[in-house]
Amino acid sequence: MDKTDLIILEKLSHDSRTHCTDIAGELGVATSTIHKRVNQLYKEGVIEQFTIVLNPDKSGASMTTFIGINVDPDRKDDVIKALSSIDNVLEIYELLEPYDIFIKTRTQDIRELKEKVLKVINGTNGVLNTSSILTTRRHKENTCVIPER
Repeated sequence: MDKTDLIILEKLSHDSRTHCTDIAGELGVATSTIHKRVNQLYKEGVIEQFTIVLNPDKSGASMTTFIGINVDPDRKDDVIKALSSIDNVLEIYELLEPYDIFIKTRTQDIRELKEKVLKVINGTNGVLNTSSILTTRRHKENTCVIPER
């Protein structure tokens, strides 16, 4: 990736609706050049997906919960597969300590957290224990970090 690619990524990370023409005008290159570079970044897997970030307070899913999960090592892949199937689970990470898996969820309220997330997790074969951290307010949320130019 060169400086131009990093600028493209920076612009798209702030607003994925930024049109290639706008980026091209700012960089003084053809729109087709930006379009080809975006497609190449996607093809190479640098860009995994084009998405949106919802305001949790306005989208109806205002409760963000982080859950640490310890699992039977022989069942870890099965647990990750089960976690991946839960719509409210936004992110899944493997850790070294203090948990084996750490997830981020969004739900409307405690009831939905219990019914659609915790009940499923605790009923999953291979889950040994869980620990939940409920948040009270989001102050910052980014989807990526762009390397310095």
